[in-house]
Amino acid sequence: MEIRRAIKKDIPGLHRLLFQVEMIHHQGRPDLFKAGARKYTDEELEAILQDDSRPVFAAVDEDGEVLGYAFCVFQQKIGDNILTDVKTLYIDDL
Repeated sequence: MEIRRAIKKDIPGLHRLLFQVEMIHHQGRPDLFKAGARKYTDEELEAILQDDSRPVFAAVDEDGEVLGYAFCVFQQKIGDNILTDVKTLYIDDL
């Protein structure tokens, strides 16, 4: 298995896994989450994959099939009331 930045050809695999997560959310809270909905359009995913401030990492097998992902966001706090000036990588969706 290899873990690397996700690329455009990973979009179908990302959609497949995102759909599975969405269905778990729907089953647990059908009052909040629609059945069969997509979290992102292809265009939204392409934009995210090109945004260095929102890196997406993909775990892929030897055939390039996406087995897992981590959607991340760089966050920087400067002049915060309680935090030091720090830049962190926040894992948004795993």
